[in-house]
Amino acid sequence: MITINNIKAVLFDFDMTLVDSSYAIHHCTNLLAGHLGFSPISREKVLSAIGLTIEDSWRMFWGDFRQEWVDFYRANYREEEQARLKFFQNTLSTLEKLRMNGIKVGVVSNRRFAKRPVEFMGLTPMLDVVVGLEDVERPKPEPDSLLKGFELLRVSPPEGVYVGDTDIDMMTALAAGCRGIGMTTGNFDKKSLLKAGACEAMDDLGEILLLFAE
Repeated sequence: MITINNIKAVLFDFDMTLVDSSYAIHHCTNLLAGHLGFSPISREKVLSAIGLTIEDSWRMFWGDFRQEWVDFYRANYREEEQARLKFFQNTLSTLEKLRMNGIKVGVVSNRRFAKRPVEFMGLTPMLDVVVGLEDVERPKPEPDSLLKGFELLRVSPPEGVYVGDTDIDMMTALAAGCRGIGMTTGNFDKKSLLKAGACEAMDDLGEILLLFAE
């Protein structure tokens, strides 16, 4: 495992990195599918789409996307989805210890209005920045949102790390010019994350703290 000496900020993806949202999104996606008269979607297929924009996810599921579906979902299922989110082990302790060590932390997500679930989970006081899709023109793997996060923190990309669970997250880190750490808590194993550009791949968020060991 590498040791990092010059890192000033660690930015995190949200879904399947800080929180297990797979069951929540699976449940609520199928509520919407039932409302629209579509066939149920498996959790595995939902998991494979987490990290994509909601537009791309639903095109994958149903071959189509309509804004009125999003409006209905947010009006009827957003609160239920948020209520089913669960922290991964060591999420809170990792964020706390990074900040105690003087490292700035934040969330960069392909979710639109990412601040809402972040606030619902009580993370807002623990974060220095939250960037969602509404804050940029292009989603990940374009580097816009990650660069925005570093800019707001006044940290250069080489002084930052991005932690995520998908190949998209690792490609985003490469595009932004920072190091990427892959988490196996989503749909990708260590080999796949390293192949996508991760400098390290981990099973537990707590392992991140070892990178800063003297």
